[in-house]
Amino acid sequence: MFSSSRLQDIFNLICSQPYTSVIELTNQCKVTERTIRTDIHTLNIELQKYDCEIKLKRKYGYYIEVYNQELFESLKTEDTNKDSLTLNSLNERIEYIIKQLLYSDDYISLDDLADSVFVSRNTMQNYIKTIKDIFDKHNLMYISKVNKGIKVFGNEKDKRQCLVDVILSKNTLSYVIGFSKKEQLLFSGIDLEMLSKIISKDLEQYKVRCSDYDKKNLIMHFALMLSRVKSDNYIPYDADFPVPEEVKEMINKMCEDIENLFDVQITSGEKQYIYLHIATNATLQIGKINPNLLNKQIQNLLQVIYQEYNFDLRNDEILQKDLFNHFSSIFSNRDISLYRKNPLLNTIKSNFPLAFEITLTSTNRIFEKKLNEDEIGYVSLHIGAAIERCFSGQYDRKNVLLVCGSGIATTRMLEARLNTIFNSKIIIKDKISYAEFQTYSLDKYKDIDFVISTIPIQSNIVPIEIVDFALGNNDIEKISRRLSNMQKKSNKMQKFFDSKLFIHRKKVNNKSEIIHQLCRLLENQNIVGEDYYESVKKRESLAKTNMNNLFAIPHPMSPCSDQTKVAVAILEEPVLWNGTDEFVQIIFMLSICAADQLDIEHLYDLFIDIVNTPKLQQDILHSLTYEDFIKVISKVIE
Repeated sequence: MFSSSRLQDIFNLICSQPYTSVIELTNQCKVTERTIRTDIHTLNIELQKYDCEIKLKRKYGYYIEVYNQELFESLKTEDTNKDSLTLNSLNERIEYIIKQLLYSDDYISLDDLADSVFVSRNTMQNYIKTIKDIFDKHNLMYISKVNKGIKVFGNEKDKRQCLVDVILSKNTLSYVIGFSKKEQLLFSGIDLEMLSKIISKDLEQYKVRCSDYDKKNLIMHFALMLSRVKSDNYIPYDADFPVPEEVKEMINKMCEDIENLFDVQITSGEKQYIYLHIATNATLQIGKINPNLLNKQIQNLLQVIYQEYNFDLRNDEILQKDLFNHFSSIFSNRDISLYRKNPLLNTIKSNFPLAFEITLTSTNRIFEKKLNEDEIGYVSLHIGAAIERCFSGQYDRKNVLLVCGSGIATTRMLEARLNTIFNSKIIIKDKISYAEFQTYSLDKYKDIDFVISTIPIQSNIVPIEIVDFALGNNDIEKISRRLSNMQKKSNKMQKFFDSKLFIHRKKVNNKSEIIHQLCRLLENQNIVGEDYYESVKKRESLAKTNMNNLFAIPHPMSPCSDQTKVAVAILEEPVLWNGTDEFVQIIFMLSICAADQLDIEHLYDLFIDIVNTPKLQQDILHSLTYEDFIKVISKVIE
């Protein structure tokens, strides 16, 4: 109801008794008397529309004066949990200030901004640098004028992107379920549920497919457009970028429905804005894609994977279909200069590094237009799922319903991982989105033993296990005890390491120095050739090889050895690996033989264990000798 939880608490306390002393309020809210007086002033501004105000009676305290009982009753019965905003953290206060500045047409004084988030002017000054940095990253100008205040200048598209990036939280577990308090407050006055129904109806009518996650993105961008239009902020029309004829009818229909419901006028520029976000978040495939050429490129891609990594995915029809649809979407969006952000990129790189690596190096050899890391992340899920399918058998145990809201690529990967880990225990009967789960009929549940979901859902019909998309150890334990076959891998795994390929250093000068030292170790043992170092450098130029802020796995562009070996460097002092703030201390340089495909998978499983186990990282860091190191690794393997 009010702009902060503290204002709500003050209002509730004053309304609960005839008089409330200022001491009682300061003790309750743990703030000074001056802050209480400022809060009361803010409250009275917000209470004007309810025809009531808070007054002070000397020697008694604060009380509420009601001038219109009906309005006051409506105020008390409002859902305060839904409509009050907490400003208890630094991030919440900065987000609130940014929203105030972006929605204001006038200058706002520093004192008014400080009062709005209940901090002092000095504290507000400390926030300014962070706020300026955020605006700079979004091409927005922060202008301060004496006796006038602060104002932000920039084009409307950049302002909207700033609001999306800074304020809208896209938690992959709960993001697709309903609308958060923050979203409702940001878009107050807009019926988000009704907007969602309109968008879903029109997408379904025109047979446009998108995941639950992408549909929620669309709804948020539509809501943002409405909130900006209502405040007379419009995207200008770009004559060089008309809405394609193939989607013009759908765009016009959606805009007509929204105009009728929300009483706004949607301009041609806003229709272009809508089209951009539909193209980004849905499968339109309106670009000029040559299907014969794309199919040929996919076949070449699978051939490269077979030749370089010995994974034969050439006859996987599911993979070929998924790759065709995904590449079509990527290259269609390329034609209109759209790049889709991948919210799961870090999770994919940390938990499926082999699939990511195979995808990055293989696509780099096939496609003239290189894929960025976000695109590679999505494609690697399809490749990884196909690799998992190569090693999974037939399943005839418990029937499982899989619910996933992040799209077909994520679902395929999770499905394959589940089938591999529980290959003798489950069969996945159906894979559905959150929207489909909400309408799943009772008769369909009769053959389902339990549900595995990446979204926090509930059901009174069947048991549900909530897991992370990456299916970590805790998730595996939820579904069943972890399959333990690591002992079989022990002898195979230890052959990858060698005392002659181990370095422990106090420090090195830079990344290039340690990479060169490890390459020389491998060369001296006749494991790699002279071109190995250049191949490693080329791979480093494509994408990061550090898996977290401690551990990196540099390697060449493709397998180029007769045997798989790992050269290890452990540094007492971190070395800068990427940018200005990404350091590592544990470096595993890989020399891979394509024929060792099963062993390579086990090796990458070890990397995942290292990334996800802080204690293991520390144990490796404290390994002063090769013997110490191999004891730590052997313990993990066994």
